[in-house]
Amino acid sequence: MRSIQAAFLTFVLAGISAGQTAARKPAPAVDKQKLADYLRYAEGFTSSVQIAVGDPEPSALDGFYRLVVHLRVGETKQDKVYHLTADGKHLVADPVWDLSENPFLETAPLIPADGPSFGPPGAKITLVVFNDFQCPYCREFARTLRENLPQKYPHDVRVIFKDFPIASIHPWARPAAEAAHCLSDGKPEIFWLFHDWIFEHQGEIDPGNLREKVLSFAKEHALDPAKVGTCLDIHGTAPEVEASLKQGRALEIEQTPTFFLNGRKVPGALPWKSLDTLIQMELNRPAFIPPAATGK
Repeated sequence: MRSIQAAFLTFVLAGISAGQTAARKPAPAVDKQKLADYLRYAEGFTSSVQIAVGDPEPSALDGFYRLVVHLRVGETKQDKVYHLTADGKHLVADPVWDLSENPFLETAPLIPADGPSFGPPGAKITLVVFNDFQCPYCREFARTLRENLPQKYPHDVRVIFKDFPIASIHPWARPAAEAAHCLSDGKPEIFWLFHDWIFEHQGEIDPGNLREKVLSFAKEHALDPAKVGTCLDIHGTAPEVEASLKQGRALEIEQTPTFFLNGRKVPGALPWKSLDTLIQMELNRPAFIPPAATGK
């Protein structure tokens, strides 16, 4: 599919005139309602957005047709242009979408499905969150997830935590990430206790007192402070944190939090109402669009 996009870019750079390459075959038939439903899901257009799909028109790109989609919210209007293949099966966008496949088909398999989690493994929605313990926006989003998801979607959503400490602006974020794994040692319930605790006490922590705070947490939860302290001193869980960072970089994450909802990439700390809308959109995904498999 990427070759289609490459052909489009090559064409633009070459500056071939529209008159020389205009499509001459009859325009493909378009099921406009089906296409509008696909775009609503793929682009994340809420129910407040009215979508009107235009007729395919000759395109400057040989073998493609220009398709204008008219968007409207109240009195605000916007047109978005796509390019449709001659067989009517693909739209040129970024990324290129195969209309018989999930729009996140290429992204979803790259998203790691391992790590501390809550929610049932067989849930309809997998929400993978890349977080930074020192990030105030991560704290707010963590609260949104923990306070709302178990109550409203106890069987439908699984949340997986991934580390993405941004050391350049958050000096104790990476040591805190290592500490979380030292403390939990494969026990998810301890990880989530620490996750909630450190975000709650975020404003009290600094690089100088992090170790003391972590060991105090260990004592309060009947963990071995000596074992935890050694793990911190030798950076015993640094490889886990580095692996998560590497995964995040491969997914081109630029800010925290960034999460992936069944493959859909969403940067920023969404408020509950907006997140709930995305969840409902996924749970009500049009039946003709297959699910995207998250994780390798």
